[in-house]
Amino acid sequence: MKRMIVLELKRVAKTRSTWMLAAGGLLLSVIMAFLVISFARHYTLGENGTEVRLTGREAIQANQEKLKPLEGPLTPEKIRAVFIAYHEVYETYGAKIEDIPKEVYYQKISPIYAILNGVREVYVDKSTGIPVPLYEISPEEAANFYEQRTVRLADYLSKEYKDAPDAVEKALAINEQVKAPFYYVYGVGDSDTSEYLTLCIFLLVLLCTVIAAPIFSADYQSGADDILRCAKHGRRRLAVVKLLSAALLTTVIFAVCVAAFILISYAGFGWDSLKTTLQLAFSAISFVPLTVGEANTLVVFSGLLTFLATVCFTLFLSTKCKNPLTTLGLALGACLLPTILSFAGSGANIENWLRLCLPSGGVGLRNSFFFELTEFNFLPLGPTSVWTPYIIPVAAGIEIILFFILAIRAYSRHEAS
Repeated sequence: MKRMIVLELKRVAKTRSTWMLAAGGLLLSVIMAFLVISFARHYTLGENGTEVRLTGREAIQANQEKLKPLEGPLTPEKIRAVFIAYHEVYETYGAKIEDIPKEVYYQKISPIYAILNGVREVYVDKSTGIPVPLYEISPEEAANFYEQRTVRLADYLSKEYKDAPDAVEKALAINEQVKAPFYYVYGVGDSDTSEYLTLCIFLLVLLCTVIAAPIFSADYQSGADDILRCAKHGRRRLAVVKLLSAALLTTVIFAVCVAAFILISYAGFGWDSLKTTLQLAFSAISFVPLTVGEANTLVVFSGLLTFLATVCFTLFLSTKCKNPLTTLGLALGACLLPTILSFAGSGANIENWLRLCLPSGGVGLRNSFFFELTEFNFLPLGPTSVWTPYIIPVAAGIEIILFFILAIRAYSRHEAS
């Protein structure tokens, strides 16, 4: 069996299309990682009073230096100090940014702006749900940020899921695991790294779908399958060998490309920034008890399961179709279907279940495990509600096994026909 797997790996790996697609995937991963770094921005005043914009690594280093005083635990005392500094500026120049002298803004407001907005998110007008102006939040009120955050989250969930009280209970139970005070380090959480990591995984799914599509159907088309099935192990064992080889090869490509993206982007922004609490990177009222690094690790793990589910589904299609182009068309259509549903969907529960349970439901342009993790989505399942990030990896794990078995069965039946 091992020798057959090695031979099959060599056969597939040596094809020109596989090398080109693998190299293309690695190149895309590296380019996307550098793009994320290049998107970093830092604004300051030059010696002559004109605005200077830094980009890339220079911007990252400047931001790290500017925000260093805020690094570490975001304690109530630190939040109170931030609002005292803001009110000093407000009492002198007012609330409009354009009325604040640029040198004052860049020196006193810009370094604390992210914290100001994060705290403001939990203080809202109860009649409209709109965050109140910063100048209406006193330093003493701001210091109660963590207590107010829990109240705000409970109010939001009660309105969002007024017909599903169990969803509210589950979300608040998860929220109890969120540790306070939050921890902050400028870096990965302040960038688009997580979004581009998701996009990178989506592109790898598409590329490896192209690699997996002809594994069986190309032999059908060329007639090589008629010879192979006459061999001693040319039936069920050969099917297993082809499936394992394709899964192993594509997984190696996935691992190398994702590792390249992570190493470059994380090194660019600093590894310490992975300790930042997720609430400070995305939404203060998120109930997910994770750091940015832990969230991205789950994105990769879920992405790998989605990737393997899609590859196994493509291999199953390959055992059923005699033309590689037919297999490829059907497989790519299935890959894009969750994205199409997310763009054109009405938000119906059945539609969302379908979108999330499809083999490629964990990746896409608007749908992905990452977006589900950072939003507040529950779906009804009989008398209970299920948090959507649980659905994607469970469905993908089941589909890996299901389509692997179905592919073996389909190939065996094809041999007998």
